[in-house]
Amino acid sequence: MRCSILSLYCCLLLLLPSISLAANSTTNCHCFKNRSFDPAKKFAADDYLITTTFNSLVAATFGIEKRQIVMMKMRGGVNPDDLLIGLYMAHVTPADLDLLLGIRKNGASWKEIVSSPGLATVTDPILDTVRAKDADADTVHRITDFMLIRTLGRSLAETTRLRDQGFSDREIVLLLALNHLTRAPVDSLAAMYRQRKMSWSEIADSFKLTPAGVGKGIAGS
Repeated sequence: MRCSILSLYCCLLLLLPSISLAANSTTNCHCFKNRSFDPAKKFAADDYLITTTFNSLVAATFGIEKRQIVMMKMRGGVNPDDLLIGLYMAHVTPADLDLLLGIRKNGASWKEIVSSPGLATVTDPILDTVRAKDADADTVHRITDFMLIRTLGRSLAETTRLRDQGFSDREIVLLLALNHLTRAPVDSLAAMYRQRKMSWSEIADSFKLTPAGVGKGIAGS
């Protein structure tokens, strides 16, 4: 097993171009000044609520510390979609997350990475699609669905219906997280946001939930 993993790393390293990892380093700050609901600025904490809930689901699904997710985005300049794809790929293959992200950051496409000799034989419906047409928005949708099904026990029919209604992946995660924690019907929660024009953090507050509390509730699922 150790030899096969070493062979995999060697194959992946062949995808690395000659440029330095440091050359692509960027700062992508995810600092949030508003982390609690304020009736006077009811939308101010929404970005934090949506982000911390999504990160909590990622952490719970892939067994990674939420702090590590935040630091990789802030200090490592890792694109959020690339991080999600890398985490999924590391979950279903023997590949190392840092190596996958390093190769991706240096210009290799996900199609090239997943088609490399060390990974080409891994059979997985999402990876098979990436091999055929490279990663795209649909890849992120499918990984989001995977997390919700695996960690919160949701159904593909639920996520598809909400996506067809125009909700983003992160909004879908938040809606289903609030339903999971409060047992309020999903359609009622959606109506509070769409018809009653309540902010996401206002909706959470109406159930005595703080943004941090929603994240912790999902992390403990």
